[in-house]
Amino acid sequence: MLASEKTHRGGSVKINFPSLFKTPLNHYKFFFIYGNDLSVFDRIIFFLNQKLSFSLQIKSEKELLTNSCSQQSLFEDTQNKFLNLTLNVSDKILNHIDQMGEGIFIFTSEKARAQSKLVTHFSSSPLSLAIAAYASPLTTSEFDFLASDLNLPAPFQGLLFKTYQNDYMGLLATLEKIKLYGDVPDSAYTAFLESPSSEDIQSSNHPFLLRNVKKVSEILLTVNASDMIPFLRSLLRSFQTLYELMPFKQKPDSIVWQKLQTPVFFKDQPLYQAALLRWRIDEISLFLESLLKLECKIKYERITLSQVSQELLQIVK
Repeated sequence: MLASEKTHRGGSVKINFPSLFKTPLNHYKFFFIYGNDLSVFDRIIFFLNQKLSFSLQIKSEKELLTNSCSQQSLFEDTQNKFLNLTLNVSDKILNHIDQMGEGIFIFTSEKARAQSKLVTHFSSSPLSLAIAAYASPLTTSEFDFLASDLNLPAPFQGLLFKTYQNDYMGLLATLEKIKLYGDVPDSAYTAFLESPSSEDIQSSNHPFLLRNVKKVSEILLTVNASDMIPFLRSLLRSFQTLYELMPFKQKPDSIVWQKLQTPVFFKDQPLYQAALLRWRIDEISLFLESLLKLECKIKYERITLSQVSQELLQIVK
């Protein structure tokens, strides 16, 4: 048994993060996460949400305590269980545990340590699992869980694990990209091992919005095969925002930026105001339609990067 793992009679347990992947979860109603690594907090919550398959709802401690004190309605639907997440709980929660309703509960505390009252309670109750969130590299168990719905060849799995062992978010982004492409030939997998950040991809949209053909040509030379679909989807989101702004073309000062379907932050507002002057609504509609068609061609017709670039350039000109 691992040094940081402690088991009690009656099934109550205190475990470290790597042990979570080998622990049956169906015995527990309460999960308590404590420690000092916020990225591991996120990884634990993601795993629990995926494994338990309940709708996640986030409540403050005040909301949770108020609801626990109120009488349950006879008309309340108790068939659908929820996964209730409450961040940074205090010792107050312990006085209301017995009044918690249906569902599964995840509590977190960044302040709690091994000997604190919260950890002691949740590691000694048969309905609770206490999980320590301290720095932890990617393990094979966690990798297998994250890649479980992808039929990847073993050699490529080994490369992915080695490349992203210390970059959890990079691994998630890469696995999502692989899912976007669907059935990718083995020869193309290595292209997924080196990719720009989502922020870099987002900034690559700017020349398109401004119809700067020279810059667009330069950008397209830097996009590799594994990033083309995420790149097209990023363009799609930007031009959907621009389409939403078109009614304000003649009066840009009246735009309420934070009420758009995708709010535009202050630093990008001048960019979209400039783009309004460079595009007509029919051109944007054509571009959006072309982006969707290009994604289908990449997935199902094996269109080349050169062909994708040429089609994009033709629309921007």
